Amino acid sequence: MVERDLAKVDVAGPTPVSRLTAAFQVILIPLIVFAACVNSSNSPGGDPIITLGQDDYEAPFAETAPVIDGVGDDPAWEKAEWKAINYVWLGGGTASETNLTPPSAADYSGRFKIVWTESSLYYLVEIKDTYLSLTRIEDPYNQIYNDDCLELFINEDGKGGMHENNNTAFAYHMSYDGINAMDYVAGKNNNPPFINSYIARNHHVKYVIGNRDNANGSHLYTWEVEMKVFDKNYPINGDVNYKPVKLSEDKIMGFAVAYCNAGTSNNREYFIGSMNIEGSEKNVAYQNASVFAKLRLVK
Repeated sequence: MVERDLAKVDVAGPTPVSRLTAAFQVILIPLIVFAACVNSSNSPGGDPIITLGQDDYEAPFAETAPVIDGVGDDPAWEKAEWKAINYVWLGGGTASETNLTPPSAADYSGRFKIVWTESSLYYLVEIKDTYLSLTRIEDPYNQIYNDDCLELFINEDGKGGMHENNNTAFAYHMSYDGINAMDYVAGKNNNPPFINSYIARNHHVKYVIGNRDNANGSHLYTWEVEMKVFDKNYPINGDVNYKPVKLSEDKIMGFAVAYCNAGTSNNREYFIGSMNIEGSEKNVAYQNASVFAKLRLVK
């Protein structure tokens, strides 16, 4: 406790000088507060400081990278928080844009974690899906989204923008074959190396799916994914020699984690993502990276 010296307290009221000082403080303090608020909105380098929202994610640094084996028991995952994949972008059991009724909790649930090293992002994704539709697993260029598949979106510079026909962002469709990572580029059609506007970018992503054959009967599938991150200048037709981005603390990217949930119709019945998309049109992430959530890399 701070003791006050009562002999020094002016009980008779402020002197003319102290009144002037008080008046000066009334003017000065708001100015200082205002200046602090302005400065706090920018980083030392002049870039805006990003305030994370409820659908954004802080990924911790992994001192030792997880082993991509579909088990998910590496120490690196312990520091990361689970985040749900629960926003319905297409619903109603018919991939409807207007009926956004979700699948039942007994039939589907999804959640993910992310960690990073200087060379890669790592995803741990748990999907419960009581019925796997894999009719296109041998032909990933044929509407892969109409099979059950995991979809990872990444926008390296975090600035958003349209990406349907460029590499401002990537949308990797990953099937239960554990091999292919298909990216869609509008308008490419069957111009090699594209087939139906899809291109395999398998050297970008490595993944293994635990319990792939549902041997334990749980219908719970553990996806472990390593992703190399490429900038928007990556050649549209691909280049295995193009260098991925070196990741660093406080880097902010745009991202989303989504799941195409097919059923007995052998077509996509639900499309469920990790962030809310404003407006009536929810299925726009494959076109517009500005709707992505923010991913911040932290140590």
